Amino acid sequence: MGQLRRYFVTGLATLLPIGFTAFVFWFLISRLGSLTRPLLTHHAWLSRMPPWALTLIGFVLVLIVILAIGALASGIGGRWLVGRFDRLMRKVPLVKGIYGSARELTEAVFVKKSSLRKTVIAEYPRHGLLAVGFLTTDERIELKDGRKAVFVYFPTTPNPTSGWLALIPEEDITETGMSTDEGLRLVVSGGVVKPDRFDLGVRSAKVVDRD
Repeated sequence: MGQLRRYFVTGLATLLPIGFTAFVFWFLISRLGSLTRPLLTHHAWLSRMPPWALTLIGFVLVLIVILAIGALASGIGGRWLVGRFDRLMRKVPLVKGIYGSARELTEAVFVKKSSLRKTVIAEYPRHGLLAVGFLTTDERIELKDGRKAVFVYFPTTPNPTSGWLALIPEEDITETGMSTDEGLRLVVSGGVVKPDRFDLGVRSAKVVDRD
């Protein structure tokens, strides 16, 4: 019986990563591919194709569009155009607040990862709970009691472009030793992808004694 259990656990450990990877690819392909399916069905020849083929073609088209926009935005003319569009969006009432925050945070996470200085652990949002966050600046801010505090960004799982910003005393923060890339993978995976040194960071995390 023990051997059968071991076989079952080993089988799960082997299949789960494969299944998770397949699910992610299926989700991306089906969701992105469905965006262009209504347009493809207007073509007489394409409308006779099976739905899965239309979804796959739509997915490829979306990738091509994303790559084309990235190539265009990387050029001189593209950067000028994106800059003009960016300035326009930042002037539109109601839209400017949402767009500006999303733009800056997206660039910080995906384009300018240097904006995320270090991966840290701190008690947040309350005493007794430990959260993984990122230092966003080297600037120290002096609190009323004289202590130095830093800004820590706590991203959400699995979307790191949304989260919370907290000003936390420096003495209450523990550096994990993980790179920002490792920290982002930890957050996006929901803790599934966890570096070995993360356990050491948790054991040495600073917990405020409130007694």
